[in-house]
Amino acid sequence: MRTKKSEILKFLVQLPFGDCIPISRDFVGLTSKPGIYAIRHRSEELLYIGKAQDIKERFRGGHKAITWAWLEDYDHRDVAIAICEIDYRQWRTLSSDLEGIILVWSKPPFNIRIPMRDEP
Repeated sequence: MRTKKSEILKFLVQLPFGDCIPISRDFVGLTSKPGIYAIRHRSEELLYIGKAQDIKERFRGGHKAITWAWLEDYDHRDVAIAICEIDYRQWRTLSSDLEGIILVWSKPPFNIRIPMRDEP
């Protein structure tokens, strides 16, 4: 299991930026399959790591990391998406664990915990 997680993180980090999927209005090139994805910046590396059962739909519905990249004044040509597809059976058993461990290892700046309004 540890090997699979490190392989996924390595893939998401080491995929050449030019092989990542560019940001666009309709997210052409994104898969409708489940997987772990990374929003990456050309020079600042990982901005966000997430998981989705349908990656294309996840982005069509809006994504906070894309908004935050815009607010940080990043050029849209310098932000892209790396994807590691996971078959549905693995998705059901591994996705949350994989995402959590990858977040701990990589600490991307746009993955933050937003406190609940009612917490002291």
